[in-house]
Amino acid sequence: MAGLFVFLAAAVGVYLLLRGPETAVIPSAPPSGSASAGPGEQGADTRANDAEKLLHRLVTALRDGSRADLLALAAPGDQAAASELSDLRHNVRAIGVTGLSMRYVDEDGGRLTDAQERRFGDRAWVADVQLSWRVDGFDLHDGRLEVPVTLLETRHGAAFVSTRADVGSSTPLWMLQRVDVRRTGRALVLLAGNGSVGRFSGLADQAVVDVRKVLPDWRGRLVVEVPGDEQQLGRVLGSPSGSYGGIAAVTTTVDGSVSPQAPVHIFVNPRVFDPLGARGSQIVMSHEATHVATGAAVSSMPTWLLEGFADYVALDHVELPVSVTASQILARVRKTGPPAQLPGKTEFDPQNQALGASYESAWLACRLLGETYGEKRLISFYREADRNGSTTAAFRDLGTGEPAFTRAWKGYLRRLAG
Repeated sequence: MAGLFVFLAAAVGVYLLLRGPETAVIPSAPPSGSASAGPGEQGADTRANDAEKLLHRLVTALRDGSRADLLALAAPGDQAAASELSDLRHNVRAIGVTGLSMRYVDEDGGRLTDAQERRFGDRAWVADVQLSWRVDGFDLHDGRLEVPVTLLETRHGAAFVSTRADVGSSTPLWMLQRVDVRRTGRALVLLAGNGSVGRFSGLADQAVVDVRKVLPDWRGRLVVEVPGDEQQLGRVLGSPSGSYGGIAAVTTTVDGSVSPQAPVHIFVNPRVFDPLGARGSQIVMSHEATHVATGAAVSSMPTWLLEGFADYVALDHVELPVSVTASQILARVRKTGPPAQLPGKTEFDPQNQALGASYESAWLACRLLGETYGEKRLISFYREADRNGSTTAAFRDLGTGEPAFTRAWKGYLRRLAG
C-alpha cells in the first residue's frame, strides 16, 4: 500500500462553456432568391444541406429506428461504417442516451485519415457537429460538445463514415467504440475494451455507500466511464496523450464546461487504476464519488481542501494505520521537515513526482480539522469554502486563520512522523 496515493486524483481542467438544445435542429437552406455563389460555395452549401439531412435521419434512427434504417445511412460498401453505426445503436440504447441532438456546424478540411483519403478522395470530409445528449436517469441536464464526424458525398446525398477520427478534440466514449454497460440503482458504468464491468459496478455502488456515510443528505448517483486505455481517455477528455500518466481517475464535466448544470462523470485511467488492487481501487472510486457529490468539478476552492476532503471521505472507514495511508508525506517530513505551506496547484500537477505526498498532506490537513473541530464543522468548513472560492471566511468561522492553521498542520505532521 505504500505510495498508494500517487494514484488519487481528480482533474478540473480547462473548460469551455457550452450549452445546447435537446432535439435535432435542422437549419433551413438559404432562400432560392439569395445572391448567387461561386461553384466552391455552391458545393459547400450542398454538402452542408446534405449533412444536415443525414444528421437528422441519424438521430431519428438511433432513437426510434430499426437496425436496417440505421445501416442504410452508412457509406455504400463500407462495412466499417455499418459496424460503427451498429455499435452506436447498441450504446445509445444500452446507456439510455436521451436528449440527443446533432447539428451541422461547418466543414473542417484536411482532417481525413490517410486511408480515408486514399479510398474516398475529395468526396469525403470531416464535419464539425454540435452534439447534445444526457444519460437518462443520471444526468439532469445536457452535455454539449462539438465533435468530428466523417461523411461521404454520394449521388443520393451525404452518407456516414465515422465518428472515430482522432483529430485532437473531445469525443464521448460511447461514440468511439462499443461499450459494456451495467446499471444499478446507484451507478451506471460504461466499459470499453477488456475488463469486468461488474467489478467497476461494484466499486461504484460501494463508493455511493461510502460517501453517504459522511454526507447522508446526498442522494445522487454516479456515471463511471472506463476507456480502453490511456490514449482513449485523452481522446474522451480532449487532452494530449500522456496527460494522465500518474492519474487513476478523473472527475469532470462531460463537456469540459464549468456550468453547474453540466453532467459530471468519473473517468478511469485503466493503466493506473487496474494495478491498485481491491482496497486501493475502492479508495480511488470513493474519492472520485466525493467529488461528484460535492460539485468539485466546478469548484474554485483551494485544491488542498478539495482533494483532502475527498480523501477524508474515502478513508473514513478504512482500517489502515496512518503510517500506511500517509507513508510518503511522513517519509518526506522525517527527511526534510514539513512543507512550508498547504499544497496548491503546483503540488497537484499530475507530472509532480511528489504527487502522492501532496494528496496525503492535504488529507492530513482535513483530518486535523475533523479531529480539532468535529466532522460536522469540517463539512461546514468545506461548504463555506466552496461557496466563497476561498477558506478565509471558513477559517474565521472556526475562530482561526490559515497562517495559524498551517502552523498547527506542520506540527501535526511532525508528531505523526515521529
